[in-house]
Amino acid sequence: MKKTPLKKIGKIGRANIGANRRLRALFRDKGIYGCELNLKDCLGDFTSAFAHRHKRIWYKGDVEKLSDWKQVVIACAECHLLIENDKDLTEKLFLKLRGTE
Repeated sequence: MKKTPLKKIGKIGRANIGANRRLRALFRDKGIYGCELNLKDCLGDFTSAFAHRHKRIWYKGDVEKLSDWKQVVIACAECHLLIENDKDLTEKLFLKLRGTE
């Protein structure tokens, strides 16, 4: 197997790392550790991760937008999969959980 060096982290990658750092602190301060969506077949806090309101390209590497409380929830893998391609469900849940557009 040929060994090649790892690719350097670009602007978008650095923005994602910075946003994730902020989000971990924000959700820890609010005491939220598990899935907030609780949809069908929810796994709770198992496999939970940040789920954004829009696709990541929409944020264009902006750390402020990526880490905005109104733009992200914690979702388990099952719930994240359900909202991933259903824009109407995503908007409905974000309005319910975050209250504003």
